[in-house]
Amino acid sequence: MKLHPLVLSALAGLVLAGCDQPKPRHLPLDPMALSPAAAGAPKEGLTHGLERRPEAGGLSLDDVGQAHDPMNRQPAVTSASAAIMFDGFGFDPVAKAPAMGVDVVVDGKLYGAAYGQPRQDVADYFKQPALARSGFTVTLPPGTLSVGAHTVVVRVVAADGSGYFESPPVAFQVK
Repeated sequence: MKLHPLVLSALAGLVLAGCDQPKPRHLPLDPMALSPAAAGAPKEGLTHGLERRPEAGGLSLDDVGQAHDPMNRQPAVTSASAAIMFDGFGFDPVAKAPAMGVDVVVDGKLYGAAYGQPRQDVADYFKQPALARSGFTVTLPPGTLSVGAHTVVVRVVAADGSGYFESPPVAFQVK
């Protein structure tokens, strides 16, 4: 059956008219983007209910707010008027693999860290390419911590989720 050119033109017009309303598009999630919880307030910790492992953790706490290298320069001092970011790296030293996650414990309160941030320096130093995304951060909004002395501990969840490795306590001051 052959359609007349005017009929074809009318059908094409109807098809195109149905396209003037955009269809909702659902883009796939970017696996490298920070989740809303990671971008805003700290999320709930992963180590609640897990047992502490006896081995020393593969970790470092690089900064507490404005204080650099707080594990070696104690007490670290940071400002009460700014957000306090805890950052560093952590990995499972037994499996020599990335952790399932990292928690930061401040004065006994557990904060889940945004984990998996780029740390090529760690992968290069330990000669383990898999550790290239072993960085973590936790940011506490200004006013979360009172002025005075505080203690922070970093907990690294084992790669198999069986427990966690813990840093020594790190003293810091909020002024």
